[in-house]
Amino acid sequence: MTLFARLESATREVWQTAFRLVPWPTKAGLRSVGTPDEASPVLVTCNYDLTVRRLLKALAGCDAWVVVAPTRGINVWCAAAGGHMGSHQVVSALKTSGVADRVDHRDVILPQLAATGVLALDVFRRSRWRVRFGPVAASQLPAYLAAGAGKGEKTEAMRRVTFPASDRMQMAASWAAPASIVFGGLALLFEPAWAWPLCLLVSVMAIAVFAIFDRLGAHRKAILAVASTTGALSITLLFGGGGVAAAVAMAAALSMAAALTFDYEGTTPLEGSGHFEGRAWTITLDTDRCEAIDRCWEVCPKGCFEKLEGRNKIELAHEDRCIRCGACVVQCPQDALFFQDSDGARIEPDVIRRFKLNLLGQRSVDSSSSDAGAGS
Repeated sequence: MTLFARLESATREVWQTAFRLVPWPTKAGLRSVGTPDEASPVLVTCNYDLTVRRLLKALAGCDAWVVVAPTRGINVWCAAAGGHMGSHQVVSALKTSGVADRVDHRDVILPQLAATGVLALDVFRRSRWRVRFGPVAASQLPAYLAAGAGKGEKTEAMRRVTFPASDRMQMAASWAAPASIVFGGLALLFEPAWAWPLCLLVSVMAIAVFAIFDRLGAHRKAILAVASTTGALSITLLFGGGGVAAAVAMAAALSMAAALTFDYEGTTPLEGSGHFEGRAWTITLDTDRCEAIDRCWEVCPKGCFEKLEGRNKIELAHEDRCIRCGACVVQCPQDALFFQDSDGARIEPDVIRRFKLNLLGQRSVDSSSSDAGAGS
C-alpha cells in the first residue's frame, strides 16, 4: 500500500468513526481476500463502508470471498433490526454477485448480529445457500475460520457482545464530533472566543458518559446533570469567562447531557433502547416444542441460553440478560420462542420476523414487501 493510500485510508477511518451515526455506503458486490478458490469460505456483510474495510483488514492472511449486501450504508446490527438487512438483501446479493460460480459449495457465513433480520431458513429456501452465523466481532473471524469455517461450535467469547473501552471511545467520538460542530459553530457566529472551550466541554462530556454512565446506578441522570453543571462552571473559570459565558456553558452542557442520555441504552449493546416498545416484554421458551436445534444458543448476543447435557433441550438459563433483540425468536424453526407483553399477551414469532424497528424503537417497519421479491 502506498503512502497516499495509507493516508487516504486513515482519513476515512477518522471521518467515519467521528460521524458513524450516519450511513456510509460502499459498493455492493463481491470482494476477494487473499487468493480464494472454489473451496474458500463465503461471507456476507453490510455495505457500511467502515464495516467492510474493517472486515477486510481483519481477514488479512485468510483466503475468502466476501459478498457485500445492499443495506443502505447502515451497519449490520442496525440494518438487520431496522429491516434493511434481511433475507431479501442477502439472497439478492448472493445471486447477483456471481459467487456461486466461484465456489463448489453452498455454505455462507453471516455476521451473528444479522440474525435479528435474516431468517436462515428463508435464505436456504430461496437460494439453497446454508447459513451459519459467525462471531460477533470481525476480529474473531480468523480463529473461527481456522476451526473449520463454522463446522465447529463458536466459543462463548465469539457469541457474546461486549462494550470494551475502544468501542466506548468510538461512540464518544461519534457524538463529540457533531456536537462540537454545532456548539462550536454557533459560538463562532456570536462569540468566537467561546468556540474552543465549548468544543472541549462537549467532548469531555461524551467521553465521560460512554466511559461510566451505565455504571452509575439508578440516579445516573441526576449525577450527570450535577457533573455537567460543575464542568460548565469549571470551563468558564478556566478560560476566564463571566456570567454570560457561564450561562451559555451550562446551557450547552445540559443540552449535551439531554442528547446523550435521551436514548443512551439504544446506542450501546448493553440493553435495549429506552424507548423500545418491547422493553417490558419477556422472552418465553415453550419446552414442549423445543428440539434443541441450537439456533437460539448460536445467535443470542447475551448468552441467555444453555445446552442441557444429555437432554435434547435448550434451557433459558439467563432470562435477565435478554435485551429483546428478537434474534432467537426469528431463527427458531420450531417457533418454540416468543415474547409476552406486560399483560401476558403472546407476541407471535411471525410478528417479530415481519415487523422491524423504526428509529423510535417501534415495530412498525414491514419487511415483508422487500422480502417478497427475493426469490425472483
